[in-house]
Amino acid sequence: MSTLRCVGKPGRPSEPPPTTKRRSEKPHQRENKSMYKTLKTLIVSAAMAVTTLSALPQPAVAQDLTKVRVGYIPVGVYAYLWRARDAGYFADAGLEVELVTMAGGGEIIPALQSGSLQFGISDALGVLNARNAGIPATYVSFNFAQTEESPVHAALTFDPEIKGPADLAGKSVATNLSYNTDWTMMRAWLRDAGVDLDTVQFQEIPFPEMIASARSGSVTVVGAVEPFVTLAEADGATVLGHFFTEVKSPAVLSGVVAMTPWIEENEELTVAFVEAIDKAIDDFNSDPQIARDTIAANTKIPAAVVQAMQLGVWDTNVDPNEMQFWVDAASAEGMLGAETDLEDLVWTPAN
Repeated sequence: MSTLRCVGKPGRPSEPPPTTKRRSEKPHQRENKSMYKTLKTLIVSAAMAVTTLSALPQPAVAQDLTKVRVGYIPVGVYAYLWRARDAGYFADAGLEVELVTMAGGGEIIPALQSGSLQFGISDALGVLNARNAGIPATYVSFNFAQTEESPVHAALTFDPEIKGPADLAGKSVATNLSYNTDWTMMRAWLRDAGVDLDTVQFQEIPFPEMIASARSGSVTVVGAVEPFVTLAEADGATVLGHFFTEVKSPAVLSGVVAMTPWIEENEELTVAFVEAIDKAIDDFNSDPQIARDTIAANTKIPAAVVQAMQLGVWDTNVDPNEMQFWVDAASAEGMLGAETDLEDLVWTPAN
């Protein structure tokens, strides 16, 4: 997902990440043809809507609530923020939460530093890169993963000559940003397939523009995320593989962050905020249809796409040691130099 850019030039890893055996049958192969026909008829009308992924207007709340601004990307991964707001969990916690749509960590981390945001979403490398730059970003909730059974990222192409990652030597590959989790996992996936990364032309293309770019041939392969994966499949794209979960499954990759000094000064508020999103995550885990309904209610994504897309996995109690994979991956790419305290990356309230 999106992250803060790292200044340093990536290096070559001393050892490649472990290879995970790819599944012989992918989820998209089990979808029936009639569903895809239905989805395909929605592509034209959905394209503009999904490009913006516009959140619907937020309901008015009582004036005596504590106002909190949260930077986020309006995609399904962060649907728990919508659920916590819409179900009244934030209000019950005494919070008036304004969800601020932003491009990603490149905007969110500086806004947290300046105080214009109190919380914001970030992927794992966003936090690690911030820490490496001396910025005290800390997860208050490290909560989203994808697995082999529920992958939300996929490598897509419209080029019939490309059959797998090994065919990408000398080709162009796009992720939404560089030096983030998507870029790092794409490189690991290609490396595991024996591809010389020096021969690959890496590009940056925002998620909403990826399908059109791949279809036009301006890039050979894109590393897309849901719902764009489902939309692209319905439009005739081939899924070459799931470049996160074929490298590591589960891959815990994102959550909500804040600045450590602010957390320490506002611990009670932070606890209330985290408890509210935990309730939303519990709702999703008890009934995944709640997650789909929440996404449908807060975006203009067609209902058929929402029903077909992969959701990923949310968890309210992720082991901070899951960050070690990202520390190792970032170090292999030359993005980190010093040892990182894993416990310090994920905040826990004082007893």
